[in-house]
Amino acid sequence: MPSPKPTNTPYRRRKAPVSRTLAPVPSGLVRPEPGKTITALKAADAEGRVIGVYVGKTRVARVETNWAMEAGLREGDEWTQELADKIYDAAKLYAAYQHALHLTTSQQRSSFKLVQKLKQSGHEASDAQAAAARLADLKLIDDDALAERLAEDLARSGKLGQRGIENKLRAKGIEASLAKRAAQAASSELGDPDASLVLARKRAQRLLSLEPQVARRRLYGFLVRRGFDHDEASRATETALSAAADADLQ
Repeated sequence: MPSPKPTNTPYRRRKAPVSRTLAPVPSGLVRPEPGKTITALKAADAEGRVIGVYVGKTRVARVETNWAMEAGLREGDEWTQELADKIYDAAKLYAAYQHALHLTTSQQRSSFKLVQKLKQSGHEASDAQAAAARLADLKLIDDDALAERLAEDLARSGKLGQRGIENKLRAKGIEASLAKRAAQAASSELGDPDASLVLARKRAQRLLSLEPQVARRRLYGFLVRRGFDHDEASRATETALSAAADADLQ
């Protein structure tokens, strides 16, 4: 069988399909020209919460029905630059809100991480922030509740000190003061007061072959990186290495 003929057409990466549940980010509208008008306003979903705006036979945008009513949008309105800009802004905001809804149903996120994800997906910062604020008003995202749940889960694990929990929360996009309060509450209520010593004892046995100073430095550094304060890490280090050395002599 003959081999296929070579082609000079450059390879083009296929774009990932866009979920049909999301409103696409508008890429542009029909150019405003004299005589052009809005020819139709058609329901774009089964519930009637969204309408498509048509100029001629082209659907130029999807906007929320409530917004269209408040804006006084009507068929026959002249398609001016001012109206096009107004509809374009509303369509972008709707697209960001729909995308935000989709993201929060697939994974629980902080408001910061949600805005970050929306911007990475091509939404403007102002639209992303407005969408996140709207979800917060609807209690569909709640940074306080998320911080509390994450902090409690981390405290129960017994693998991190208070500062370690706080750092984990901040990495999830939780605001610094909220992360600190949640970490303090979870550590005091659910944290094991002997967590640092438990971790130190598990690791100490593996360090006995090292010089005492090296073993002490490594174990202490390990505990500090886990978020235990310096005094607690020092006490746990000395206690665990001493116990491990005594056990090794027996």
